[in-house]
Amino acid sequence: MESSVSVRIYKEELKEIDVISQYLKATKSAILREVLGIGIKSKMLEIALEKFQKNEVTAAKAASIAGVSLSEFFEILNRKGINYHYGVDELREDFKRLAIYDK
Repeated sequence: MESSVSVRIYKEELKEIDVISQYLKATKSAILREVLGIGIKSKMLEIALEKFQKNEVTAAKAASIAGVSLSEFFEILNRKGINYHYGVDELREDFKRLAIYDK
């Protein structure tokens, strides 16, 4: 279900939306929805990485927050040079979580 939301946009950003809209021959609304989706995904990954780095969540939970597979999450950690700090206890917890999802 879609909802309308009113938001103020800086003039500079609106000009950039106009440019994108012209390049893609799409409406401003369509461009804004796409950009918002990209931003949300990016923010969720940022949250997941922060929580993982602070040892607040396991890798599997962080991957879930980010909306990516566990292997993709490890690839992201590797690309960003983030220490895995992933031990046996975390592996056990992730296996338990995976067992719950299989049912």
